[in-house]
Amino acid sequence: MSDKHIETLSTELHEAGCPCCSPAALTANSGTSRRQFLATGAAVLAGGIMGFVPGRSMAAGGNYEAMLVNCIDPRFTTLSWQYMGLLSGVERDKLGDNYSHFVMAGGPIGAVHPKFAAWHNTFWDNLDITVALHHIKRVVALSHRDCGAAKLAFGASAVGEKEMETGSHAEALMMFRKEVNARHSKLSVITGIMDTSGRVDLIG
Repeated sequence: MSDKHIETLSTELHEAGCPCCSPAALTANSGTSRRQFLATGAAVLAGGIMGFVPGRSMAAGGNYEAMLVNCIDPRFTTLSWQYMGLLSGVERDKLGDNYSHFVMAGGPIGAVHPKFAAWHNTFWDNLDITVALHHIKRVVALSHRDCGAAKLAFGASAVGEKEMETGSHAEALMMFRKEVNARHSKLSVITGIMDTSGRVDLIG
């Protein structure tokens, strides 16, 4: 791509007086060379081209497999994605970009426990929206072991031992399942507790 084409692109992407692309900005900032500027323009163009991948739907709605509801704990980001790829015989490449995702402290515990009452409507409104827009078939609700939000909700003593932790989580997960069924009776609900290795103990 020629310098002329990149300069034309930068003019089209930004207003004429844009401080990041104007000649005055380039000369005023001694640390920015013309080569660096052109490289930035090329990167912007590449990003624009990547946005138009053939076969990638740009629509907000559609037909998708599920909604995943889980916790904000970073330890479970990849593990949860991996688990979604194993559900109900759905191949992982099919599930890629094929489920909506709602993340909150405690995951499903945060959606039903009185300790987090201020958050409840936000979750249920989002569930309504993903049902309407994405026509999901199921909700996958995962809490996890050693959860800080669960300790806040139930008290440290109620989650100190694995058996007690399971009981406390199970109570909230059953409440979550019941509420989903009451609001969207056609959805299937999968509830479970994930440990730090990615193993899920299904509840209900």
